[in-house]
Amino acid sequence: MDQNLFGGAPRFLTRPKAFSVCVGKDATLSCTIVGSPTPLITWEKDKLKLTSGGRFKTVEDGDVYRLTIYDLTLEDSGQYMCRAKNSVGEAYAAVTLKVGLPTEMSQKAPVFMVKPASARVVLGGDVILSYFLVPEPKVPFRRKLQDVEVQEKTSATLMCEVKTEVKWYKDGKLLISSRTIYSEAKGNTRQLVIEKAEKSDAGEYTCEAGGDKLVFKIFVTAPCFGLWL
Repeated sequence: MDQNLFGGAPRFLTRPKAFSVCVGKDATLSCTIVGSPTPLITWEKDKLKLTSGGRFKTVEDGDVYRLTIYDLTLEDSGQYMCRAKNSVGEAYAAVTLKVGLPTEMSQKAPVFMVKPASARVVLGGDVILSYFLVPEPKVPFRRKLQDVEVQEKTSATLMCEVKTEVKWYKDGKLLISSRTIYSEAKGNTRQLVIEKAEKSDAGEYTCEAGGDKLVFKIFVTAPCFGLWL
């Protein structure tokens, strides 16, 4: 590309794209930068300068600049910045890379991991606001729930195993803790306790964790009284 068409301070024609990737894979951040004189390009991670070597490789292909990270680890997650500088000015583009375990990459509703932040830039320079949007990981339940049948005036405990906080619902409505209905957490075990169950406690219950749901039912029966002959 003819640099004379894009004289002056560095400019990003394309910028690195944020994405998520599994541990052990490779990731390449790429951008197209122009300016005259030809800008000096450097890459940073969490504000620390990266040098080409080992698992990191930087490549210049005309106006296209790439940073490749091989054999990704969880520690490679973070904010990366491509900085372009020449005698006229400076520009930069920041992007976030998310590295996760395969079980964490099951995806559902999108959530913002990094939102655009305020930036200050010299008059005539470029500023880029970036964000990182990834689907919310699905949290698997390790032990599923089963339907429960209890007699009136006895207690019922609903239990599951999951490595995160949960929400409990009854017939689609969020449950609020009270003296007779409350939730407990013990290690990875999450349970809902219903003391002195009434007929009104019968119904469909839902345990929700990180986008995953378990649905089950509670049946409340009349107490059995023995007959004396």
